[in-house]
Amino acid sequence: MGFSMSIIRSYGLHWHTDRVFWGRPNDRGTLLGAASRSTRARSVDFRDQRGIYALYADYDLIYIGQTGAGDQRLFNRLKSHRIDHLSERWNRFSWFGTQWVIQTGELSMDTQAVHDSTEVALNVLEAITIAISEPRLNLQRGRWGDAQQYFQWWLGAGDEESEE
Repeated sequence: MGFSMSIIRSYGLHWHTDRVFWGRPNDRGTLLGAASRSTRARSVDFRDQRGIYALYADYDLIYIGQTGAGDQRLFNRLKSHRIDHLSERWNRFSWFGTQWVIQTGELSMDTQAVHDSTEVALNVLEAITIAISEPRLNLQRGRWGDAQQYFQWWLGAGDEESEE
């Protein structure tokens, strides 16, 4: 069997809204994550990610959406939820992206054709669903294939103990 690539290439779980730099005039903001929690980890800006996201009030799931249709990307979708009917109802989010991080530490330009087997695709869909909803009776955490988890990174991340 050859190398299998998953439709989900990177993801972040239960990131805090107050650790996102939402921007200001002439500064578009950032959505930073790193592949480890080490203070030496290199941050990556996931603002232009495509995929699926979930909004939570603490850890209670309240909304699931997608990004990537047209020129909508993750950061802009999340930012729009800060002023829409959900604005006061969420403080954490998870995301599951189709773009991977290239060697320069940036997101790949776009998704390329992914030819998963039905089994691989179903494993990934199951993993996303379990990660989003966290059903209490699921002992399995999901099979992500070659997807890389990223942890939220923010200025001062090395100064305090980070949480998931």
